[in-house]
Amino acid sequence: MRLLLHLIVLAGVLFSCTEERNNFVVEYTAETAENRQMYLSRQTLSGPVAVDSAMPGKSGAYTFKGYTLIPDFFILYFQPGQYINLIIHPGDHITISGNSAAFDHGYYVEGSKDSRLVQKMVSNQAAALREITAISTEFENSRDNPDFESIKARIDSTYDQIVKEHRRFSVELIEQNPGSLAGLMALYQQLGRNIPVFDYKNDFKYFAMVDSSLSALYPDSEAVRDLNRRVTEIRRMLRIDIGSPAPDIVLPDTTGTVIALSSLKGNMVLLYFYASWSPESQRQHDILTGLYAQYADRHVEYYQVSLDRTKESWLNYLRDEKPAGIQVSDLEYWDSPVVEAYMLEAIPQLYLLDQEGRIVDKGFTPEEADAKISAFLFSQ
Repeated sequence: MRLLLHLIVLAGVLFSCTEERNNFVVEYTAETAENRQMYLSRQTLSGPVAVDSAMPGKSGAYTFKGYTLIPDFFILYFQPGQYINLIIHPGDHITISGNSAAFDHGYYVEGSKDSRLVQKMVSNQAAALREITAISTEFENSRDNPDFESIKARIDSTYDQIVKEHRRFSVELIEQNPGSLAGLMALYQQLGRNIPVFDYKNDFKYFAMVDSSLSALYPDSEAVRDLNRRVTEIRRMLRIDIGSPAPDIVLPDTTGTVIALSSLKGNMVLLYFYASWSPESQRQHDILTGLYAQYADRHVEYYQVSLDRTKESWLNYLRDEKPAGIQVSDLEYWDSPVVEAYMLEAIPQLYLLDQEGRIVDKGFTPEEADAKISAFLFSQ
């Protein structure tokens, strides 16, 4: 009798463990009967991971079960290339009514607010793409029309309006659903190949908005962590983008006197990163030094930062090359804080700053410096 009780308890434990490993259900029913295998996979950064597969039951419905610790991204599909995107939370019971002829966008989902938002976004995106396809066809068919220029102008205007409307829809989705993972999907949308709805530079506030809300809610989500990494990287890039205030640099010169880049405000500044061990630095210094005297009376200063390792090699280089302008270095090589501040991956590197310390140009060559400085001074 005791053995029987142990077996009953053990069976109950095993049953409980099995149920615990299935904490969500997805049901899919097509308008027309299907008789082929369907798959549910979890979306990861390294690719889809199979969760379940099914054939239709007697009612024609597909039933999938799975387990997730946190809200996550999943895809439902018959074959790769056409997917129904889902955001599944623990405990969800999602039902989907599908249309085989428009599988990836002609469906309706219930039982999941996030997946419903995704469905609305996908449906809106599909409608926009249909309109874009229609005007693209009209454009191609009108090339030989005598009124092609006016037709093109109308088509361009229509295209801009289509994109604007879908963007407006996507912005509202993000703003009105700050805690939804659907906002993350909205950020990465494209209207056609390589035509993103959101640009990381001009629309950074939306990337930051989604990152801020989702990182607090879902810190363990792989997709959310990846977004946070991207936002951090974008924020660093924007810090040294044209139009941004140049990050300050405070380093000692050859005598140990500390000179701040910000102390040069009121002058245009040619900010130059170099090193004595870089052969290209020597060639570029020859050009820049020859240019220095030309602008000496125009309030143009050079602030030059060396990524040297030893003071001896740095001083020997300065003695031999005699480069013009202010020379500073912390002799920390690639470990210098300036490397991270300016995201330096190679040297030499040039920046041009205006009188307020804002970046007006970067990444140009010494041969282009004369024209860059002249153009900016002329525009003042």
